[in-house]
Amino acid sequence: MAALSTWWMVGWVIGGVVVALVAILLLTITGLARSVDGTAQDLVTDLDSIARKTGPLQNVAATNNAVKTITACLRIARGGAPVVDKYHTSPGWRA
Repeated sequence: MAALSTWWMVGWVIGGVVVALVAILLLTITGLARSVDGTAQDLVTDLDSIARKTGPLQNVAATNNAVKTITACLRIARGGAPVVDKYHTSPGWRA
């Protein structure tokens, strides 16, 4: 009978160790998740700042097209031959 109660004690000790390990792992995972969450929030803030700062670059294509049009009109007004834009019919050309 004493041997049987010894095995019960061994089982309880092993169960306690398993529960302690699970608790430690759970706390570690929770801590790492909070750290990742903080880092992700910082990155989102940085990306929002970058988006605000680079917003005016969206107008570069329109400005470039306006400069091309003005240059072509000035060339014609000065009596020169109009320049044929070989990329005007390209599928990637933006108006």
